[in-house]
Amino acid sequence: MDYLKHIGGGVITMEMYDYIRYSHHKLGHGIRKISRDTGLDRKTIRRALKGPKPEYQLTNPRPKIVIGQFVDQIREWLLLDRKAPKKQRHTAERIHQRLREELEFTGSLSTTQVAVRKIRQELDPGRKEVFIPSDPEKREGAEMDWGELYVDLKGKRIKVYLFAMRSKFSGKVYARLYPVMVQECFFDGHIRAFAYFDQVFEKIIYDNLKTAVKVIMRGRERIEQDSFLQFRMHYSYDSQFCNPAKGSEKGGIEGAVGFVRRNFLTPIPKATNLDELNDFLLEKCLSHDLRIISGQERTIGELYEEERPRLLPLPKMIYRNYKLHSAMVDKYLTVRVNRNRYSVPAGYRDKAVTIEIGLDDVRIIHENTLIATHQREFLRDRWVINPWHYLEALQRKPGAFQSSRILSEIENTWDPVVRKIYDLQVKKYGQIDGTKEFISTLLYFKNRSYEDMIEVLKLSLEQKTINKETVELIAEGKEDDENRPEVAMTATIAAIADFSIPEADVDRFDALMEVANG
Repeated sequence: MDYLKHIGGGVITMEMYDYIRYSHHKLGHGIRKISRDTGLDRKTIRRALKGPKPEYQLTNPRPKIVIGQFVDQIREWLLLDRKAPKKQRHTAERIHQRLREELEFTGSLSTTQVAVRKIRQELDPGRKEVFIPSDPEKREGAEMDWGELYVDLKGKRIKVYLFAMRSKFSGKVYARLYPVMVQECFFDGHIRAFAYFDQVFEKIIYDNLKTAVKVIMRGRERIEQDSFLQFRMHYSYDSQFCNPAKGSEKGGIEGAVGFVRRNFLTPIPKATNLDELNDFLLEKCLSHDLRIISGQERTIGELYEEERPRLLPLPKMIYRNYKLHSAMVDKYLTVRVNRNRYSVPAGYRDKAVTIEIGLDDVRIIHENTLIATHQREFLRDRWVINPWHYLEALQRKPGAFQSSRILSEIENTWDPVVRKIYDLQVKKYGQIDGTKEFISTLLYFKNRSYEDMIEVLKLSLEQKTINKETVELIAEGKEDDENRPEVAMTATIAAIADFSIPEADVDRFDALMEVANG
């Protein structure tokens, strides 16, 4: 029975032995993780996995961690969970974490898990969820779900949403983070997942997501959203929906969401933006292919290669992920989309427009002509405006410029040189005339690039010429330099290169000096 002895002295209990075997063979946990959870040496764990089950409890057992004093607190947390959203309730792991952080508990995770399991049985003695074992040979299609988590972006903690899709047969998983759970993100996740798998699953199992389901009927019957139906038809796959509040019907994907959260995104990740985190998450998904699931002999990637011939090919054309919306341009030259306002050019007030709402952008169309494009705003009650749309109107109302959103937008999004020019022109010409001069200066660049405008304005400041006419001269001079034929420039450069200073004629210099002196 030497295999039961801890290197530091003492023994492991029968309960601990069972936990080690269960954790490794049923949950697929590695020796390193079991060591972290139990505090046992890796050699001890290996011997427990290899040796026979002991028939009796060893004498002089290692003293058990007393958890009795924490039972009331655990029970309180579990009772509060009844009022919390289902996906934001405590797991045994989270309870263990809080006990250690908040109450200085020093026991192992397994000790906490046993206590949580007993308290849950006590609170709900007649309600034990039954999970039906599945036949690996009959695991078809994929499962998709959302999860919530927190990340730190530029030092600010925000809630984001985890999209996850997992093959039921192989366990291959794709995951991506989004700022919201709107339908455009829902479709984008699918599009990227299909590209990642390089195939389309014949059937995908869902919860009753609002982005997919319009009406829940009896049993599994659902009336789907028209847009979701169109999306499915594009990729030619079938949908299946779980019974309400029956996550056990697709425990694999809920396990995948939890797996990604615990193993890829814990502790709370830090980054500058979501793109950076998603690149990291993609690398983790790729490395996940090398993992061997408990009960399997091959890696996830190998199992997926076996699965691929049974899947559907990608369509020749990618799905155009835009939602259409109709609106009227109001007196502020804006249209409202999801409680946000987006500007259009002057001249379209009271006109009917069509709005294409994409994942990243908002496109505004009038009579089949694209009149404005904006980056999409996911916060609420925001004004997303392009200053160019208002400059011509402000020429007629220069007094309104100082307190307008347009000046704030210029300050927040344009190079500081623009505000500097404005301040100098107002100082030189006065508030009204200076504003007119400033707007006229900007309108000169209406059909030029933003980069060109900034470059010219910086040159103007360097030359201390801030009035409209001199700014235009600098811009035209710059344009002439750029349009000058390359041959002429080359010839000029060659001439300069060939130019040489002749040697001085000293004798001629002396002769001239003699003439000058008489």
